[in-house]
Amino acid sequence: MRNKNLKLSIAMGIALVNGAFASTSNKDKEFFDINTIEYIEEEVEIDLGFDAADYLPEGFDPYKIYVDLNAITYIEDDELPMLDLSKHLPEGFDAYAYPTDVQSINYIDDNDTFDVGFDTKKYLPEGFNAFQK
Repeated sequence: MRNKNLKLSIAMGIALVNGAFASTSNKDKEFFDINTIEYIEEEVEIDLGFDAADYLPEGFDPYKIYVDLNAITYIEDDELPMLDLSKHLPEGFDAYAYPTDVQSINYIDDNDTFDVGFDTKKYLPEGFNAFQK
C-alpha cells in the first residue's frame, strides 16, 4: 500500500509541475527570420602562374561586344541542296518505323564479335543460320 501511495504522489507531482510550466507564455520569444542572416562570401583568387593581361590585345574590354550577331547572314533551308542518302541505306529502310516486337530491335556491340581461333563453318550443318526464326 505504501508503494502505491509513493507512485501516486510522484505522478501527481509531475502532473503539477507540467501544469505550472504549461501556463508560461511564449510571447516573450523572438521569431527567427531566415532573411536576416548575413552570408559571408569568400572571394577566391585564382593564380594562373602568369599575367593574362600580357596575352590580351591592348585596350581589351571583356564586357564590350566585338561581334555583331545581326551582321551574320544565315543560309535558309530552301537554299541547301537535298542529299540523296538512300543509296547508303538498306532497301525498305524506314527511320520512323515502330519496332513490332523485342526481337526486331538490333543492338550493335563491339564485344559481341570475337575470334574463336578456328573456322566454325566446318562443324555446322549446311545452310545453318543462327538468326533464322
